[in-house]
Amino acid sequence: MAKITEEMKALVKEQQAFIGTASPDGMPNIAPKGSTRVLDEEHIIFAESAGKQTYENLKKNPKVCIVVCDRAQMKSLRFQGRAEVLTSGPLFEKSVENMKKMGAPPPQALIKVKVDEIYDLGVPGFGTKIS
Repeated sequence: MAKITEEMKALVKEQQAFIGTASPDGMPNIAPKGSTRVLDEEHIIFAESAGKQTYENLKKNPKVCIVVCDRAQMKSLRFQGRAEVLTSGPLFEKSVENMKKMGAPPPQALIKVKVDEIYDLGVPGFGTKIS
């Protein structure tokens, strides 16, 4: 089971995350998600406000990858896992509050990703599986 370390949490908190999905027929999609946060040592969450291709893909195909990169430090991680789409409940409601505080539109959903694998994409990692 993959575990998100404190160092990984800091990278996710401080850097832009990009979410990779695919449609059921395999068409790839990637999108930046500024709301991406680590929930705990096994899950990453992000608010889905736009409700476009990433959201549509995840409703039909829960496989997802999240890439976070610090170019200045040449550190980068890829988290792979399965997404759960939440449209109600405590986590979703907290996301609505957080987006409101930021002045952002309310999310259509909160995406909760169970991280199954983590890869080091930085230097000298070059795609080495960490966990």
